[in-house]
Amino acid sequence: MTETPQTIVVCLKWGTAYPAHYVNVLHRAVAAHLTAPHRFVCLTDVAEGLDPGVEAVDIPLFPLPREKWANGIWPKLTLFTPGLFPPGAVVLYLDVDIMVTGALDPLIERVRSQRGLHVIREWNPSLVRLLPLAWRPDRGANSSVVGFIAGAQDHILAQFSADPAAALAAQRNDQEFINAHAADKHYWPEPWCVSFKRACVWYWPLNLVMRTIRQPRNARVIVFHGRPNPTDLLCAPGVRWGARRKFGWGPVPWVADYWRRFGG
Repeated sequence: MTETPQTIVVCLKWGTAYPAHYVNVLHRAVAAHLTAPHRFVCLTDVAEGLDPGVEAVDIPLFPLPREKWANGIWPKLTLFTPGLFPPGAVVLYLDVDIMVTGALDPLIERVRSQRGLHVIREWNPSLVRLLPLAWRPDRGANSSVVGFIAGAQDHILAQFSADPAAALAAQRNDQEFINAHAADKHYWPEPWCVSFKRACVWYWPLNLVMRTIRQPRNARVIVFHGRPNPTDLLCAPGVRWGARRKFGWGPVPWVADYWRRFGG
């Protein structure tokens, strides 16, 4: 009888940009949306405040000065450190600031059955998204949700470590580097991973009229990149959140419900 590979869900937290509360909310949301037995691991430099069910693991040694980490989220490449996870384990990486709103088991099964590296296809600007997917420019990978088999993508970190200066000159951030060097890259099905900024918020001046922020249907993960952060949407009525041209006014009820449910 063949033993089912171990499943590991992992996130990354360093510094003070996101407090432990973000990790704990993610941990509880994953537990509610993933039926497969799994470990929940947080690669971190500060384990204080994490839920007991979160396995805090030190961020592996990384050949880049600390002051350069945030300019490109480069420490995410430590996911591909040899021996970090048991070889053959199914690994699902989630950014700490995403929302889990649907079943994650299909993502695990997809990684298990279709070897390679699974990432989000970077979203196109809002107007381009009106076109059929096949007509839209392929902008490469978004690394907010990454699936792979432990040990199968270790060359990504090895290639970065061989010449970090050349890597920084060639790619702007971790996801561009992953996109360039992944072995057998696959995109998640488009409806599974949705951008809050792209799918939920209208550009100015339409957002002055279209003020209701609707929850995306069929999304398993809602990704927050840039502004706003999900907790920005918990603000008092009338408080503005977002970027210069894509903004709204809080609170957003379904986001607030999520944080009440998993925030304890």
